Amino acid sequence: MTERNPSTPDPGPAEARAVDRTLFAAPGAAELTRLSAVDTVRARVLLSIEHALLAPGSRLPKTELLAAGLEVSVITARRGLESLVDDGVLVRRRGRGGGTFVADDPPHLNDSAVTAYRADADAIHRLIDQRSLMESAIVAEAALRATPDQCDELDSLIRASAEAADWHEHHIPDTRFHHRVAEISELPEVPTYLASYGGLTKYFVPYPQEQLEEGRDHHRRLVAALRAHDPIAAMAVTRVHVDALRREMFVGLERNDETGTS
Repeated sequence: MTERNPSTPDPGPAEARAVDRTLFAAPGAAELTRLSAVDTVRARVLLSIEHALLAPGSRLPKTELLAAGLEVSVITARRGLESLVDDGVLVRRRGRGGGTFVADDPPHLNDSAVTAYRADADAIHRLIDQRSLMESAIVAEAALRATPDQCDELDSLIRASAEAADWHEHHIPDTRFHHRVAEISELPEVPTYLASYGGLTKYFVPYPQEQLEEGRDHHRRLVAALRAHDPIAAMAVTRVHVDALRREMFVGLERNDETGTS
């Protein structure tokens, strides 16, 4: 695997906090920042269950994998799951075939963490806007710079996503894909983009693996544009890819629930 370009480092804690302050400056615009890490685990699992992305009776991945997918510590993930077991939303089963499962008839909780996520709808839309603009510039530059080896690496990340057992396993190579494209661009603004990208991923909720294929197809088309050194095609597919978040994130699913659309 190609080493990360040292000129495009991941954002450090101070820079990430500075970006958070810029993105969430309006009073009440970022309820998420007031939640504990355990609450964010609760909210994301509850939202997935509420929108039938995690079906009753379905098995959750191992805690270590769930923690990696949600980008929290294993201890945090375990505490979040245990609190949902206490609430009757999840159940533990022992023995062969055991694990953590969504209850067959999970109760609907008026959970303050879920309320906080919903209160951030405006912040989520701003993050999508920023990601669309920033990522368009990044892929245009990456299309001018990408080497065949770098494109091969991106293809391997797409394959890893397709072979994943569930969303949590998919999220790891998927996130790496976006980071790697940013690194290939070598733009000086990459750390700020990565901080913004990370802010948006905090709102992602687990999705069924079969519903992620459209996004992987976008990635395949993007790599084809990078191989062809075609910045126009790269920007076009990126805008489609990011714009899909407006209907696929939980705020979009809630709007569909209200209108009765699929």
